[in-house]
Amino acid sequence: MLWRDTIRTARQPEMLVFAVVMGVFFLVLFNYVFGGAIGAGAGIDYLQFLVPGVLVITALQGAQQTSMGFAADLAEGVTDRFRSLPMSQVAVIAGRTLADAVRNIIGLLLVAALALAMGYRFATVGGAVAALALATAVGFAFSWLGAAIAAKVRQPDMVGMLSMFWLFPLMLASSAFAPAESMPDWLRPFATYQPISVAANAVRGLSEGRASAGDVGLALGWVLGLLVVFVPLSVHIYQRAD
Repeated sequence: MLWRDTIRTARQPEMLVFAVVMGVFFLVLFNYVFGGAIGAGAGIDYLQFLVPGVLVITALQGAQQTSMGFAADLAEGVTDRFRSLPMSQVAVIAGRTLADAVRNIIGLLLVAALALAMGYRFATVGGAVAALALATAVGFAFSWLGAAIAAKVRQPDMVGMLSMFWLFPLMLASSAFAPAESMPDWLRPFATYQPISVAANAVRGLSEGRASAGDVGLALGWVLGLLVVFVPLSVHIYQRAD
C-alpha cells in the first residue's frame, strides 16, 4: 500500500506542488508583508522566527491531502477492492499516511531550500535534520486525524471543508506566525499549548540549536497522543463503513 500511494504521488506531482506552494505562500506573504510589523513589535528577527512555523504548516498540508485522497478512494470504491483481499485493512490507511509523510519530507526540503535562499540559517546540520524530522512526525500524526475524518464523511468536497475548519483556527491562533506572548490574555494559554504552537516552538528550538528537552518532549507527546487516539479510531470507522 505504501508503494501504491507513493507511485500515485509520482504520477500526480500536483499534490506535491500544492503542498510546496502553500509553504512558499505563507513564507513569502508573512515575511515580506507582515514581517516588518510583527518583527519590530516583538523585537525579533522575523525570518528566523517564521521559517520553523512554516515548516510545521507545510507538514500539516500533508494531513489535509491524506483526508481528501482517502475520501476520494472511498467515494470511488477503490477501497472495496481492498476489502476483498486477504490483507490487513490497517495497511490501507497506514500506506497512505506513510506515503504522505514521504511526500512531506520532499516538500519540507524544498521550502527549507527557499528559506535558505531568503537568508534563513539553521544553527547546525544536526539541528536542521532534527527539525525536519519532528515536522514530518507532526504531519504524520495529523494525517491519521485526516484519515478518521475521511473514513467518517467519505465525501471529498465535504472532507476538504472540514479539514480547513480545524486547520485554520489552530494555524492562525498559534506561535507559528507570531509569538504567543503578543496575543491577548484570554487567547494566550490556548495559543501556547495547542499542538501546532508546541510543534513550532520545538522545531524553532532545534533549528536554532537551543531546543529544550521540555519543548521537544511536549511536541512528541502531542504526536504520540494523536497517534494513540486516531490510529485505532480511523481504522475502526473504516472497518465499520458499509
